[in-house]
Amino acid sequence: MSSTIIVDAMGGDSPLDVPVQSSLEVCKENPDIKLILVGSEKDIIDSIDEKIPENISIVNAESEITMDDSPAKAYREKIDSSIHKGIDLLVNGKGDAFFSAGNTGAIVAVSYFKSGVIQQVSRPALATVYPSVDSKKLIILDLGATLEPKPENMYDFGVLGEAYRFCITGLEDSRISILNVGEEDTKGTRTILEAAEMLKRSPLNFAGFIEGNRLFVKPDTDVVVTDAFTGNITLKTVEGLNETISRLIKSRIAPPQFKRTRTFIFNKIFGEVFNQFQYNLYGAALLLGMNHLIGIGHGRSDKKAFKNAILRLHKCVERDFLRKFKERTIHIKNSSGRIKDNLQ
Repeated sequence: MSSTIIVDAMGGDSPLDVPVQSSLEVCKENPDIKLILVGSEKDIIDSIDEKIPENISIVNAESEITMDDSPAKAYREKIDSSIHKGIDLLVNGKGDAFFSAGNTGAIVAVSYFKSGVIQQVSRPALATVYPSVDSKKLIILDLGATLEPKPENMYDFGVLGEAYRFCITGLEDSRISILNVGEEDTKGTRTILEAAEMLKRSPLNFAGFIEGNRLFVKPDTDVVVTDAFTGNITLKTVEGLNETISRLIKSRIAPPQFKRTRTFIFNKIFGEVFNQFQYNLYGAALLLGMNHLIGIGHGRSDKKAFKNAILRLHKCVERDFLRKFKERTIHIKNSSGRIKDNLQ
């Protein structure tokens, strides 16, 4: 099945040739994937020193949203940016999915107001899948969309996480936990405690609170819900710890002058494990809860990350992920009733 993926060529910390060259490689290797690169048309063309494949097209965007721009400024003032134009193309049916490694807050804001959220969903959440010791898929959300959620938002994150896991595994009755400072029922902020109460009274399988030290060891859960502030710090901490431990192991294998040898040995023995926690393996975290398929990448996304992000979104299109996800989400919401009112 063919797909059309819209790629923000201007987003992220990497130079322009990273998303452009990644896109070229994807299109050469996958003729069934069509890409629309959005950004400065002149700069994109100047960065290509070969014939542009027929399955790549370019849409010009005059302005750029930087990492320093506030979401409000990005949405209101930079309407000719690659993020705005990319989302416009998506909403107008010119593509099946949109990907950007740019300013997360800006992407969420533009997506929220232009794509809109799925029926009955209060706020979107950025989600990713992590491995755990028992080899099960662990979904964590929110990683960057809603910094200060209300209890009903966090409840909806649980709904989105359950629907996500159902769509990628086919398994129902996912165990849902909230990331907290302790497992006791009385611990946590008011928002966390109220969200927990909503989950308890819902048809979802609420497994209680989970502490950070159990996330990947023996989580006894399938979906972990948190706010974007905590979730993003957790994400970055895992990345930093993964890199630190891998460097420490390499330094013990052999001295610096044998760099190639120690890298070879490390990859042979530990590579598969550590690679599972590399952001570029997944490429994109999905912005769940929107009416359209949107992926957001790490600001430091390299060529591998861009390629994997595009391929991941292509697979989502192939598997009709968005339609199935919407149906599952709405089904759960309809089954939940007015839980918040029942708490009064």
